[in-house]
Amino acid sequence: MQKTNSGTTAALLRGRGLALVVAAGTVAGSVLLGAVPAYANATTKTVASDGDSVTFTTSDSSRKVSGNVSFTINRDGNWEIAANARNGNLIGRNAHWICDLTLGSSDLRKSTGTKWVPGKKTRSLNASAYEPFIEVSFDALVATGQADCDVVVG
Repeated sequence: MQKTNSGTTAALLRGRGLALVVAAGTVAGSVLLGAVPAYANATTKTVASDGDSVTFTTSDSSRKVSGNVSFTINRDGNWEIAANARNGNLIGRNAHWICDLTLGSSDLRKSTGTKWVPGKKTRSLNASAYEPFIEVSFDALVATGQADCDVVVG
């Protein structure tokens, strides 16, 4: 074994260096995986009695953050996501909801803003706006449109 100026052997230093690389890779991997959305559960589609709105509802969970979401589209082109996120972890997490509205080969993605959810707490996550595609395609969306919503942690 070759000694360095500090009296530490080179083999010992290589072992420490390798442990540092492995630890850094584990942390980087967990950060990258933290932003991957979960796969959505079955979504229930409900058309209002007057036919002027459609609401898609579901629940989802990812990395011990769970909640319910309601994604409503209106004949006038307005949409709204009303959701909550319950953090089952001791440590707080950033979370948001993504809803994909699908009509044939067309896909429209809407989301809430990201919100900090403290450990063991629940927060509301809401968003709404106007979307011309919804107004133009509303009747087709009522007939065959699908929505898929996921809670995203990270």
